[in-house]
Amino acid sequence: MMKEELNSFFKNWLTDKENATEILRENKSYNAQLKADEISGKYYPENKKSFSLYGLSSADILSKKIPALLHKNCSLRKPKYKIQGSIGQGNPVEIPWICIFDLDITSSAQEGYYIAYLFDAKLSGVYLSLNQGWTQYERVYAVEEGKIQINKNANYARSLLKSDQGFSYAPINLNATKTLGKGYEAGNICSKYYPADAIPEDDELIDDLRNLIGVYRELKGLIGSDIIEIKGKLDEDQFQEEIQEGKRKELKPGKIEKKSKKSNSSSPSWSRDGDIAFTALDNADFHCENNSGHETFISAKTGHQFVEAHHLVPMEFQGDFEASIDVPENIISLCPNCHRAFHNSVEETKSSVVRKFYNCRKDLLVQREIEISSERLLEFYKI
Repeated sequence: MMKEELNSFFKNWLTDKENATEILRENKSYNAQLKADEISGKYYPENKKSFSLYGLSSADILSKKIPALLHKNCSLRKPKYKIQGSIGQGNPVEIPWICIFDLDITSSAQEGYYIAYLFDAKLSGVYLSLNQGWTQYERVYAVEEGKIQINKNANYARSLLKSDQGFSYAPINLNATKTLGKGYEAGNICSKYYPADAIPEDDELIDDLRNLIGVYRELKGLIGSDIIEIKGKLDEDQFQEEIQEGKRKELKPGKIEKKSKKSNSSSPSWSRDGDIAFTALDNADFHCENNSGHETFISAKTGHQFVEAHHLVPMEFQGDFEASIDVPENIISLCPNCHRAFHNSVEETKSSVVRKFYNCRKDLLVQREIEISSERLLEFYKI
């Protein structure tokens, strides 16, 4: 069924697109003349001509038939995943698409990252691609810098993935001439190409999608929902490695002056001291402070159990405080699993651990002149 519907779309879309474009052009001319008649009092809005792209058979395939098949055959539950196909809004798009959105990450092709079937402009084939929303980059960086950043983040994502499930990291070519299509090309993380004249059987199509969903889930576990700040994830990994080679650093009591910001090509961030984080882990005797029974492995660098450092008041909010929040009292020793709970867990779990450590640390933070309410801290975690 999937193969049959895809073949039908390839057969009909260019003709449907050409006919729709002509109808829209004629309607625009007619409605402009109708509007001009308003001057003579002959304008009747109800006489305007309209045309919906989604009355086309091609649109029905992309917006209804294939999404229904994907929900059914790949067990993609609707409360968890949204599947949407588009041939355009108002006018036909250069690159038709079908997107599979994990709703924890995004519900729109403009934001986050998602799986997409991207049909090239010449309709010579379709890519199954793990891709990124271009509009978010265009909004933050503008077009030229956005192209650079989206491509960088695609490379960062590839560097984090442990398995590509056989998908290619090679660039994709959508034969795009417009900004949005070029954004899809730059945003590709990994993909598989199906030529229009050699669409595989349904079993292969479904297996490929299931495998890419596995890659999608892995990336979600590594970076959460925000791919624009993926560079921060790499910085985080490097910071955790740096901590393993740290040494104790004793600070004077009371307020510590905050450090300056450091800058990179994407966004400014606040400096963190690996030795201060090491001190916090040492103070916790290299145990998980959320659950001392959690065991990991012995670090080759420290000779102690491997744990990670987490700033309870996140460093990105250093600008809200006069005192440094890069102090041992604000740093928690956690096993990797509990560390991820602060970043990626459901709201109930995240709220529980944030409240727990707020109550444990609030008096110690005050001694460092770091004053914050539990409500404000929960806001930092978007709770």
